[in-house]
Amino acid sequence: MRLVKPLLFALIVLACCVAAASAEGLVLASGGGYKKMVNALNALYQEKTGRSLDLSYGNMGKVTTLARESGKVGMVLGDRKFLVGKAELSLATEMELGRGKLVLAFAKGSKYSKVSDLDDPKAGRIALPDTSKAIYGKAAREFLTKTGRIPAINPRLVEVATVPQVFAYLSTNEVDMGFLNLTHALNVRDRLGGYVVIDESEYSPIRIIVGVMDSCPDKAAAQAFLSFLETPEAQAVIRANGL
Repeated sequence: MRLVKPLLFALIVLACCVAAASAEGLVLASGGGYKKMVNALNALYQEKTGRSLDLSYGNMGKVTTLARESGKVGMVLGDRKFLVGKAELSLATEMELGRGKLVLAFAKGSKYSKVSDLDDPKAGRIALPDTSKAIYGKAAREFLTKTGRIPAINPRLVEVATVPQVFAYLSTNEVDMGFLNLTHALNVRDRLGGYVVIDESEYSPIRIIVGVMDSCPDKAAAQAFLSFLETPEAQAVIRANGL
C-alpha cells in the first residue's frame, strides 16, 4: 500500500497538469480594428471543429509587445509592414488574409458624398489618423500627396490618433469627411452618411496577415487554424469584413 499511494498521487498530479495545459488555448493577438471579424472567425472555427482560440486585442504596439514578451502568444494578426517591418516579430509562417482598404467617409447629414468633394473649398474639416504612426493615416497622407492635394488641403486636415477617433469626429459632425479603413466603415456604416473606397493604386499596399510566431507553443494547432482560414466559409467572413 505504501507504494500504491505515492503512485496514485503522481498520476493524479499528472492528470491535473494535462487538464490545465489543455485548458490553455492557443492565443491569437489581433489589432483591435479587426475584433468583429476575428470573433466571427473564432465562432465559426469552434462550430466547425469544436476547437477555439484565446483572443487578445489592442493597438499594434500592445499586440507586438505581448507577442514578444509574454511567451504565450501563438499567432498575431495585423498589418505585415508593422508586425514584420517595424516590430520585427519572428514568424515561422504567415498567411495573407487580404488587403486593407482606405475609404473616405462622410458625416451623416453632410452634403458631400464623393472623393472630388475634397477639392471643394467650401467643404469643412477632414479628419485622418496619425500620419506618422497609424497605418491608414499614412495611407491617407500618401493618397493626398499622390493626387496633388497637399499642401493646399493642409489647413482643413484634422489629425487624430486612431481610426476610431476619426469616426468619433464624424459621428458628432465635428468634421464633414474622414479617412477610415473599410473594415471599420462597414462596422459603423449605419452611423455614417456614406463612404467611398479609395483607388488602391493611390497608396502603398496594406497587407493584413495572420502570422505564426516562431515561439508558438503549439504550431500544429496554429496550422490547423490557418487551414480553416482557407475554407470558403472563413473566406466569406473575411471578405464581408472588408479585406
